[in-house]
Amino acid sequence: SIERVHAKSTNAALPWTVPKYHAHLGSCLEIDISSMKDQSFVVQIHYATSRTLSGGIQWFAPVQTAGKQHPFVYTQFEAILARSMIPCQDTPAVKAPYTIEVTCPDPLVVACSGTQVGSAERVDLYEDGKHWLRYTFDQKMPIPAYLIAMACGAIQRKAMGPRTGVWAELPPLEAAAYEYAGTEEFLDTASKIAGIPYEGLWGHYDLLVLPGAFPYGGMENPCLTFVSSSLITGDRALVDVVAHEIAHSWAGNLVSNSNWQDFWLNEGFTMYLERLILGELHGENLRHFHVLVGYQDLLKTITDLKDDPEYQKLRPNLEGVDPDDAFSRIPYEKGCCLLLHLEQLVGGKDKMLAWIRKYFADFARKSLDSDQMVAHFQAFFPGVQVDWNSWFYGTGLPAGFDPLSFLDKSLFLQCQALANKWKAGGEGTSASDLEWDPAQTMCSLDVLITENATLSKETLAKMQDTYHLNETRNVEILIRWIMLNLQNNNIDYIFPVIEGFVAKHGRGVYLKPIYHTLIRLGKEGKIDINKVRAIYNKNKSFYHSVITNVFNQHLA
Repeated sequence: SIERVHAKSTNAALPWTVPKYHAHLGSCLEIDISSMKDQSFVVQIHYATSRTLSGGIQWFAPVQTAGKQHPFVYTQFEAILARSMIPCQDTPAVKAPYTIEVTCPDPLVVACSGTQVGSAERVDLYEDGKHWLRYTFDQKMPIPAYLIAMACGAIQRKAMGPRTGVWAELPPLEAAAYEYAGTEEFLDTASKIAGIPYEGLWGHYDLLVLPGAFPYGGMENPCLTFVSSSLITGDRALVDVVAHEIAHSWAGNLVSNSNWQDFWLNEGFTMYLERLILGELHGENLRHFHVLVGYQDLLKTITDLKDDPEYQKLRPNLEGVDPDDAFSRIPYEKGCCLLLHLEQLVGGKDKMLAWIRKYFADFARKSLDSDQMVAHFQAFFPGVQVDWNSWFYGTGLPAGFDPLSFLDKSLFLQCQALANKWKAGGEGTSASDLEWDPAQTMCSLDVLITENATLSKETLAKMQDTYHLNETRNVEILIRWIMLNLQNNNIDYIFPVIEGFVAKHGRGVYLKPIYHTLIRLGKEGKIDINKVRAIYNKNKSFYHSVITNVFNQHLA
């Protein structure tokens, strides 16, 4: 609620109204500044919000945290939830630096998407005898409102390098520091590719490991990437997420899409950079492999969106639509495919990077739309012809685009070959099959799932005996293994694994397919739905509201 609005320097009241409301976009705050004509001034808004009204502020009870002793709060503003905590111009077209003060009870600690100013200040907030601490953070780089971020809980920071550190609760802190020890190398590689050193832009780069109930994978908040604790495997198998979030330091955070229709300028460029980073560190064939995996994911997404063709477009019509309702892999993978297509047209990666570096330099600290990107590209490559209309406004993929015709398929074919062995019963397989990049194991399982491979219970038991997949700490492999068993109605066998999994991992991309499938199997009479209700109700206090809002009506 708004209490008052005034000009900070004079304390003169400024008239304000809330003239309109939109179900998806919220309320419009209109301030009359005619009395301040021809003056430079600061508007100060006194307001309050609450945990029930602010969807961008998300809370975990102690039971949802690793330590089980203290609550945890964090913000998640992308795409349009900054407005639920801060009266602001909540559009990526507007970028501004920010300063924030956060007061919390001792011994909790605050981290924000900026640089801490001094030490926490002890304050007597209430006459309750409790100790309170006030933290101040400053972000000097202009950023869109959705990148303002804070978290508060029983967290500590451990340095990993001169520019890097990790924040986490004590139980996973040491494991997280080990897992992400290569972050400095990611920063160096990304800086080399982007052409602008990271430290000159943002200074430090920290990771914050969210409790297991965090329903997302990661969020690229400047100076403070949020990551799910589920991604800690003990063998650094899933650290590619850090390459992705670091790539956002240039694509999305430094150079931003000016509207959500052009979200692909954020995520498409980031996917392209992420894979360049992986290729630089591990070889061009691994870069091509990840592109091919993403391409397969894109084809599946296009099929899934057959009833929503508007959302197959790189530039969908989002007039009056909550951008989250249009969220899919399209801006990520179709955007990356467009950039890969441009790379082919201009004559290779080196020429493409020359343009991308100039693009980042010319649009640094700014927001732009696709038309501006196209104009910049065409000025740099005046003789290159691109069918922009088909890429931006066509459904599916443009005719004639086939990455299989020019990418190195060797690693991908290895995955298909292993999947084919298991479709034939597993003859000739051994534990040494998985002595490769863990992403290839995921890919092999994906092949079996997407091709609806029929595997007998004996074959699945042999796969477990060979690879010990029930015991893997890699959540991305385990979720695929669970889904493969469910797809083949091997329910009683895999159910104990599911019970352990859903009690530990709260990420929506894992829980939703499991529970949706179990509900379907219950309706088909293949499992007692009361067993499903039992494990859901046992764990629902651990889950975030974005999960319980989906399943309470079916299982609570």
